[in-house]
Amino acid sequence: MKRSGYIKRSTTPIRKRTKPRRGQPTPAEKTAIRLEVYERCEGRCELNLLPDCIKGVLPLDGPTPWDHWHLVHIHSKRLGGWGLDNLKGGCWKCHLIGVHERGMKINE
Repeated sequence: MKRSGYIKRSTTPIRKRTKPRRGQPTPAEKTAIRLEVYERCEGRCELNLLPDCIKGVLPLDGPTPWDHWHLVHIHSKRLGGWGLDNLKGGCWKCHLIGVHERGMKINE
């Protein structure tokens, strides 16, 4: 049996959300929260999980994940939400390597 062309998709494509999920902040609110946490920690790492943590002031944004400050949830968004008590600022080493790669716990 010869096939012609491409295989037809059996399911409908997934539509992108137009509004945030219930209880989640809008993109503008997320930007305001991120800026508030950045000002609270003065652009420095609050995690201090690794001995080679970046101690200086980090820029708020950058083109790659390795050259700017990171917003870190202490507990998952599902459990802790977007409250300021559940957020800390960190360097990329503590956030990406310490938390995500090595599974280190964040001190509250």
